Amino acid sequence: MAQITDNQAAWLPEEKARNMEVRPGPTPNPGENEVVIKVAYAAVNPVDWKIQDNPYAKMQYPIILGTDVAGMVVQLGSEVSRFKVGQRVIAHCDSLITGKTTNAGYQRYATCLEILVAAVPNSLPLANAAVLPLSISTASAALFKVLKLPFPSLKPNPTEKTVLIWGGSSSCGASAIQLAVAAGLTVATTAGAHNHNFVKSLGATYAFDHQDPDVIDQILKILGPGDVVFDSIGIAEAQTPCTEIVSKLGGGELADVLWPLPCVYDNVTVVSVNSLDPGLVDLDIGDAVWRKYIPDALAAGKFQAKPEPLIIEGGLERVQDGINTLRKGVSAKKVVIEVDKTI
Repeated sequence: MAQITDNQAAWLPEEKARNMEVRPGPTPNPGENEVVIKVAYAAVNPVDWKIQDNPYAKMQYPIILGTDVAGMVVQLGSEVSRFKVGQRVIAHCDSLITGKTTNAGYQRYATCLEILVAAVPNSLPLANAAVLPLSISTASAALFKVLKLPFPSLKPNPTEKTVLIWGGSSSCGASAIQLAVAAGLTVATTAGAHNHNFVKSLGATYAFDHQDPDVIDQILKILGPGDVVFDSIGIAEAQTPCTEIVSKLGGGELADVLWPLPCVYDNVTVVSVNSLDPGLVDLDIGDAVWRKYIPDALAAGKFQAKPEPLIIEGGLERVQDGINTLRKGVSAKKVVIEVDKTI
């Protein structure tokens, strides 16, 4: 296996540095169950600007950020048989947990765990596909680990249960809606009124305006005992109403992308979702979703790459611009950096 010697990466040079620096990146050296991907597009996520502004843990600088990539397989670990060199794929990078700079997204060559890689059909542009990886893993951990829903299927059996997904027009919310439908659940979700048609196009049966003062009462009219809730937004303004809803349903666990805040309801437990659990801990989830469902669903056109990408061209030098754009806020879009337009 020829060694890759021309890697470049966008590095965050020190804690709270305001600008990335593009310079040579680490040399890929995939483990037996890893895949090296030549990155065409890398998506930006809130965790990027949050780490840049206020890192949540002690980190070894300089570091490379980036979680979502889409591109082409260029190297395979010795135990990987599911892919071939030259194949179009998406992947969820694990560097935020493992600390491996090779396994981050904002570089020309990203190394990823095989279990968090999925084939992309030729009909799906890589720029669109890049919006998916982190959202798939986060939604999967919430729905299938915390809320214990059935695994998704192209032909799901109805469960007669409803899940409320708070924030359905977000990247994570969009994937959660589709995975919940594929698990056989009825989906209720919140979104701005202008995004109601969008979330219903993903499979949601009910859409509520999160800014409506009566939104909790409206939601409780269609939920009942045994129904479950996932907060896919991760701010206090979302977690607070979600805990109230869970409490009024009889109590239980709220799956949340935010660390648990103080909760006034004794019958509610807020469980923070770890997006890398499907690849590092709960391998049955990674197998069911990433290896089996997502490739087949993408190929069959039954899983949409949503929201639409907001593409920033110009290579790794534009990563900081992408992070700054997301920090200001986007609606029903996901910021995607064009790393290599030749792929």
